[in-house]
Amino acid sequence: MKQIEAIVQPGMRDQVVKAIKKTGVGGITVSHAQGQGAADPPLVGQYFSKERIVTVVPDSKVDDVLNSIAQVACTGTKGDGKVFVTNVEDALDICTKQKGESAI
Repeated sequence: MKQIEAIVQPGMRDQVVKAIKKTGVGGITVSHAQGQGAADPPLVGQYFSKERIVTVVPDSKVDDVLNSIAQVACTGTKGDGKVFVTNVEDALDICTKQKGESAI
């Protein structure tokens, strides 16, 4: 399993979520984020608003999800965002006690 974390422009949030859902992904977590990119000028106390979209998917869906995000979130301008993919060793559904991929 992989966790996919997309940091995107606020105006792209709903489009990215819709694109991810079309790939057959079930659960998505969305939160507001603020930060600065590595290439941004140092802005003391000032941050850019972004949306953070997180989902955990089976390994077989990673490429589909990444391609879907890139297709809708890319405007071709600086600051479109980033996507990070990390390994997930296990998962647990608290209520059903299901583990692994069946928990996602």
